[in-house]
Amino acid sequence: MRIAAVAVFLLLCAASSFAYRQSAWIPPWNAEALTSMQSNLGVLTESNPVWYSWNGDGTPLKNWNAENDTWRASMTGTLLLPTVQNIVQDRFDGGVAAAVFATPASREVAAYAIAQLAIIKSYDGIDIDYERVPSASRADFTEFLNTLKEKLHAANKKLSVTVYAKTSDRDNWNGPGAEDWPAIGRIADSVKIMAYDYSYSGSAPGPIAPLDWIDRVATYAQSVIPNDKIMMALPWYGYDWSPAGTKSLTYTAAIQLAASNGAAISHDVNGEATFTFGAHTVFFQDAASYKKKVQLLEERHASIGGFAAWSAGVEDPGIWSVIRGASTNGATPPPAPPAGMMISGPVSIAMNAGNSASGDYHLVAINGFSGTATVSIQAPNDFKGSVTAESATATSGGTIRITAATTAATPPGTYQFRLKLTSGVLTAEQAVTLSVSAWPRRHSAR
Repeated sequence: MRIAAVAVFLLLCAASSFAYRQSAWIPPWNAEALTSMQSNLGVLTESNPVWYSWNGDGTPLKNWNAENDTWRASMTGTLLLPTVQNIVQDRFDGGVAAAVFATPASREVAAYAIAQLAIIKSYDGIDIDYERVPSASRADFTEFLNTLKEKLHAANKKLSVTVYAKTSDRDNWNGPGAEDWPAIGRIADSVKIMAYDYSYSGSAPGPIAPLDWIDRVATYAQSVIPNDKIMMALPWYGYDWSPAGTKSLTYTAAIQLAASNGAAISHDVNGEATFTFGAHTVFFQDAASYKKKVQLLEERHASIGGFAAWSAGVEDPGIWSVIRGASTNGATPPPAPPAGMMISGPVSIAMNAGNSASGDYHLVAINGFSGTATVSIQAPNDFKGSVTAESATATSGGTIRITAATTAATPPGTYQFRLKLTSGVLTAEQAVTLSVSAWPRRHSAR
């Protein structure tokens, strides 16, 4: 019986390790992030492109290069949960966040807009990264997340919530103090804990994510959040501290900086890569330091849901071998992800009653798709008009012209139809909103 029990335990441990989810934030302003994703297609479980900041009312504002078809194709084979940040005019704005979360009406406006974004763009969900929220807004923030969750779940979309790292609820200054981990653990489908910046740009030089601190953060998380929802987010970047200020560094920049200054790279007790030259002290992440963090969490917190990382494009390429569960030498590349397709085109078409309007859509090939797709349209039942496709089929790169026509009797309002492409077992869909304005009336001269 003891042998059988041990065997079952080992199988459970192996299953837990094999089942770890892997995600990364993908900054659209860093071209290296695209290269990184294209070079590692299908390795991640989830992609979090940082595509949206805020308008002043908490509704999403598209960042530069967001929603780019080439970038989206590089995330094929993963769940796509773009990140929305409470950045207003290039900074995390806790004051605006407090105002947005303060009333049911303002929470509703922001939550509705974000949920509609996920629905219209056919995302798998949304990742919320709201920082510097005042501790006094804790209950309001929780209510907002609950409102957003209800709207996303009604559309079968997921909610990921990104939070500051903390080791207890006594860490209650603005930011972590606004995050009620037990409540967020009940509301969110996953909770990404930013287990980095223990030493940061405004602190003395030191490890960015020391092992004992990661251990304490994970221990607290497991005491208040369902284990399978916990995603421990680890750093892929570094810092260069000097009297002139602190600069963030990519892995490549750190290696080049050490070489150009004749500095020897070593590893501290946490496994973080480090070196000094002149008045500079550098700590950064390489594959060895990342692996040591992952191993700590696998050994001491084996039942967590997985790992996240900030951010794609700045990492040691060897980290991807750690993610695959292999050594950094001679890793077997993952199998090529399957071919697929997606639709690119406008998400809304506007017209006056009695007129018609058109939109051009394109079949975007993913991973070498070269087939022909059948075009179909599901029009809204209450739409007094027609929605037609110029062609019954589409091929990669071809144009699909969709025309919506109304009559003078078409009631003004907002309608939604779905454009669908089908090729064998493959499908791609996009929701399109029709906005119909009232029939313009001419007034005779008196």
